[in-house]
Amino acid sequence: MAVPIKAIEGVELNLPEGNCIARARVLDPQERMNLSWDRFVRLRFAAKVLEENVAASARLLDAGGYDGALALFLPEHEIDVIDPATTGGSVLDIPAGDAAYDAVIAVDVLEHIEPMDRSKALSEFARVARKHVILNYPCRGSKEAQELALKLTNNELIREHVEWELPDSDWVLDELAMHGYRGAVTPHTSIAVWLGQYVTLNLLPQQAKELNRHLVANHADEPTTNALYHLVVCERRT
Repeated sequence: MAVPIKAIEGVELNLPEGNCIARARVLDPQERMNLSWDRFVRLRFAAKVLEENVAASARLLDAGGYDGALALFLPEHEIDVIDPATTGGSVLDIPAGDAAYDAVIAVDVLEHIEPMDRSKALSEFARVARKHVILNYPCRGSKEAQELALKLTNNELIREHVEWELPDSDWVLDELAMHGYRGAVTPHTSIAVWLGQYVTLNLLPQQAKELNRHLVANHADEPTTNALYHLVVCERRT
């Protein structure tokens, strides 16, 4: 499966024969500085929440984690990855037992699942997680910017944002509540910075390298007036 994102160096996925869940092994945590700004901020934000909520010994599943870049921010954690493009596994049918992981994390995954299948994905995350389900995705308030990004770049991933419609966070919380979870939504990341960075990344990829390094080093904590993302953190009710 072709994905219009370049896999990051600094982490490798060790995939046991006959399995479709890989273990992420960090080779160089500093490679996170070479991520595009948008991947850097959303992965770092999710990693901070994980560090606040789970122990270093916790087992984590990065659902739809592609190249395992989340592990660059959590080098001390045991992180498994399932992704159709890199491990051959589907988040709609995770080959793991109930409560097999302390937490399931899906960063910018739900919006790339067809709407008819999103409920199934959430039920799988809830089933496999023992305590936490943590999600990140572009929020519906970013719709106008997403449409402009698609018009300017014709990016396949942004096309799914626009044509499949972005997740509704109230619906996400209600779905997870039916599986015994309660949670909250935190808006984050500047739409304004993202739009300029993302268009440059797609139209001028060579020049974007220097731009991304500058943004990652100096503007990872840019104030959020209009949020690009919603981070949903849900905990299983006891």
